[in-house]
Amino acid sequence: MTAPATANGFRPGPFRVASAWFTAVVAVIVAVVFFFAALLLTAQTTGNAVLSYVVAAAVALACATGLARLSVRLRRGRSGLTEGICLALSLLPAAGLSWTWFGAPATSTPLPESASVRYWDLPTGSRVAYVRTAGKVTHPEPVLLVHGGPGAPTGANDEFARRLAAAGFAVYAYQQVGAGQSSRLDPAEYTLARHVADLDAVRQELAAPKVVLVGSSWGGQLTAHYLAAHPDNVAKAVVASPGAMAADSFPDGSLTPGGHSDQASRFAEHTRFAATYFLAQAGGLRAARTLMPADTADGLYQQFVHSLDMSAGCPAAAKPRRPADATAGYSLWVNVATLASAAKAADPRPALRHNDTPLLVLRAQCDYLRWEVTREYRDTFPKATMLTVDGAGHTVLADKPAETGDAVAAFLTGEALPGKPYTAAEAPSRW
Repeated sequence: MTAPATANGFRPGPFRVASAWFTAVVAVIVAVVFFFAALLLTAQTTGNAVLSYVVAAAVALACATGLARLSVRLRRGRSGLTEGICLALSLLPAAGLSWTWFGAPATSTPLPESASVRYWDLPTGSRVAYVRTAGKVTHPEPVLLVHGGPGAPTGANDEFARRLAAAGFAVYAYQQVGAGQSSRLDPAEYTLARHVADLDAVRQELAAPKVVLVGSSWGGQLTAHYLAAHPDNVAKAVVASPGAMAADSFPDGSLTPGGHSDQASRFAEHTRFAATYFLAQAGGLRAARTLMPADTADGLYQQFVHSLDMSAGCPAAAKPRRPADATAGYSLWVNVATLASAAKAADPRPALRHNDTPLLVLRAQCDYLRWEVTREYRDTFPKATMLTVDGAGHTVLADKPAETGDAVAAFLTGEALPGKPYTAAEAPSRW
């Protein structure tokens, strides 16, 4: 079939017609690609969502119409119709994809309001929520529960806190700034140094010369950096399934094979979260937060973390059920910004090798972090003691609140520990 002749009698050949339609298809693809490039670049530069979409639409319009006109010239067809088709086929998928990525809502679950929640307005500028658990207080050092994430406060440690309160301690489960019911900041202010400063400001609010820190996951890393900065302000410390102390601690990764496989699978499953997370991590945090509402980002983060297997270090272990609200109050932007700051922070290990604070290290059998990550805490601190916890995952305090609560209480009060300290370099053979 030959192409129809134009008004002036010109009849384009098959190659010219194919080239023209190929150019039209390229026009659509290039317009969509340039739409997103302009959208992200403008959002990253200006922080203005409306302007970003206007600029992106204008760029897509220019690309689509420019290449559409080239297609028309190749086959000498009707200019307006071709341009209109190319423009529609460009803007419709661009708008649809941008809505699917940034605009479609994702339900986030806040921490429930409670009369037990109180607030500190710290001199750092942070408004920090906390819950106090105490009975008859017989020990002067308050216990601060330093949660993980960053940006992942937990309400699952109630029984653990009651065990410490029964031993005579006032226990404060505080929600780090940027998450839970604490205040939100511009992401540029979410730094490791800010969290360390907030933690010391909490100590001062309590008028406590020394505190006890119990850090879980990322909270272990924050505890280590606090001890490096304020070695005289901590009476004793506990780290449970702690994260790596320094960015270069484990260049080949800190996850077990099971943990790595599980997280890769979950990223593949939660593609929208993966795209947002990697954009933010790659330096596009301002663009991501400009285009995506914070509630939506938090909802995606909560869904992703809820899907993770916290016991992936034991491949044969059944994945335990987690409550629907297990990730309530989790916040994404503080997570990304804080981790980026921590990656550039000074290595605390040189200072910690001379820190004489007594430290209890809890290693969970099924933690998705490698054995070497936890062991480094024991081997770095001169006065460290390690206890292993069978049948527990990364959320060891929530998984075994009675067992870990009693062990921590014994450590803090100077009583005999419920188990024999683990001193070998290798993981326990029974695991």
